[in-house]
Amino acid sequence: MSVLIGDKLLERMMEPDPADRLVVGPLLEPLEQLSSTQASVDVRLGCDFRLATASNIGVLDPFADSAENHFADLAAVYRNIYVPLGGGVTVHPHQLLLAMTMEWVRLPSNLLAYVVGRSSLGRLGLMIATAIGVQPGYFGTITLEIRNLGEAPVRLYPGQTVAQLFFHELRPSADGPDLWPEAQNDVFGQYSGATDPIPRRISGARSTARLQKLCKKYGSAQKKLRGR
Repeated sequence: MSVLIGDKLLERMMEPDPADRLVVGPLLEPLEQLSSTQASVDVRLGCDFRLATASNIGVLDPFADSAENHFADLAAVYRNIYVPLGGGVTVHPHQLLLAMTMEWVRLPSNLLAYVVGRSSLGRLGLMIATAIGVQPGYFGTITLEIRNLGEAPVRLYPGQTVAQLFFHELRPSADGPDLWPEAQNDVFGQYSGATDPIPRRISGARSTARLQKLCKKYGSAQKKLRGR
């Protein structure tokens, strides 16, 4: 697995074969966001945000029998905010804000990416993109989980550079199976094509079913113990 740097990044973005082409756009300032000396593409803050607020829906339990209802109620946890270019949004201490990149991204099946927040913002206390992996075959905007761990509010503006994408080229063995077939994109990237950053699920269907059974068994055992 190798990291794409400078001209190699440009080559993948100009690849004539759509299946192998890396798409990151629009790049408002191409010379700033992508240069021949860096191993990443800078991405900017979009205009749509989801602000986590206090709610009265109780505990979000992804493995309860009514887990689907919990996730359907996430609209009560996250408040939608649209901030036009020129406006700003303030992230207060210990506040969680979901955002999306201005750039739309499409990874071919032989590339994966990592999202890394800018160190200048990190020194202000902002942690960005806590779920940093972007799977091969992903397409859509990148969701950014922004958390203010500092002691002072920080103001962010749509259009400002907030993170970097680093790309790794996968090289499966010649006689081995294709590890990232297009048909499995729904397995490796549940958020591909999504336009809303709110979570859909925590675990796969099989893991969820097993854990729900264990939770029921444990709950029944606890009830018996309390009844003695």
